[in-house]
Amino acid sequence: EAVVSTQSTGVHKWVNFQNMLKEFLVGYLVQPPKTTLQVPGQTSLSVSNMKPPGTGYPLPVGTKFVYNSYQTERCFTLIVYGKIALSNKVKFCYFYGTISKDLIKVFVHCLDKKFLLHLQLFAELQKFDIRISNVKFEIVVHKQQEMMWPNEGAHFSKSKTTAENLDSLEDFEVVCMENVEITHDTRLLTFSLLNDFYAVPPLGSHVFVYNPDKTSMIDKKPYTVYNVIDQSTFQLLVKQYDNGVMSTYVCSLQPEQTVKMQGFDHFIDLNVLHNHKSIVILAAGTGITPFYRIIQEISLNKLFRDHTCSLMFYNKTQKDILVKDKLEELQHNDIKLDIFHILSQESWAGLTGRIELTHLEKYSSKSLFLICGPKLFMEKAVTLLSEKGVSKSNIFEFNG
Repeated sequence: EAVVSTQSTGVHKWVNFQNMLKEFLVGYLVQPPKTTLQVPGQTSLSVSNMKPPGTGYPLPVGTKFVYNSYQTERCFTLIVYGKIALSNKVKFCYFYGTISKDLIKVFVHCLDKKFLLHLQLFAELQKFDIRISNVKFEIVVHKQQEMMWPNEGAHFSKSKTTAENLDSLEDFEVVCMENVEITHDTRLLTFSLLNDFYAVPPLGSHVFVYNPDKTSMIDKKPYTVYNVIDQSTFQLLVKQYDNGVMSTYVCSLQPEQTVKMQGFDHFIDLNVLHNHKSIVILAAGTGITPFYRIIQEISLNKLFRDHTCSLMFYNKTQKDILVKDKLEELQHNDIKLDIFHILSQESWAGLTGRIELTHLEKYSSKSLFLICGPKLFMEKAVTLLSEKGVSKSNIFEFNG
């Protein structure tokens, strides 16, 4: 349990201090040592080096990754640290990888570092659970046979490696679950991961969709992950172009059709978002795809309660505005979120025209500006922000 003292602070009995302190939780005091997993029946301690934590979990310093493992006769638990609050700075990590009958391959991203944990388990697992909290990420392996393992297994050569250039793109297969028309030229596709691959794609990341036509000069094309439903299901929002080889292929996918992909790449670090109190999003057309999850995060995550977010969404006509109802729902529930729609080919009561400097005047040059859309739109936006005096470090472009 978490140990909290209210004697010296004078906390009023009506104050819900326990929920308030959850945001700053860095670990649990375990006394006497016990597992964090409640397993029915016997919970004997390990006789190997995989012991339950004694006086708390070790904390990473900076971007040094730390993991811990321990076991009971029924379960083996692997802990990887996620968000760490140190020196009033919040650090976020992302996880994805493969968990099969006797193999764990997990990638961890934090700041500019990547960490790989690649482990052949000592014995086969029966099933596994994934648990993600603000403090840690757990893989709970349920053993095929109830026994104490002498060790956790064998690590592959690059396991426990930390590097900036660690190759973390993984090939995987998905099955198309649904293909729904959103507008006259845009479709929403839902995919489910296959073959024991686990992932919650990082914010703003994209996947590469492979072209099954080996005679084509186009091998694969990146598409930004629009939404994540759960740890095995995600969605792409794809615009179909008349002469687009890949967009035609993706938009024509049928339910139960298998697709080969590769991921995940080019995501935005949540630490960068958290370090800016004002976030301005400039999106055009399907350029909204990386921002739906980002806006969700800013609106729903309590760590962003002191942040403001503005979306300037550029489209040709009202019928071209994607996910308008979902954006309005987020805006209705968050007074910190402002959404402005600008149309270039339709007269209406709202803003009209193309992106221009007057649209950006009210925002501080110290704000963080996120941009995604057609190439000409992005080039124009960067030029205007440069004229406004925004530094390059405060501009993040999503190229997909």
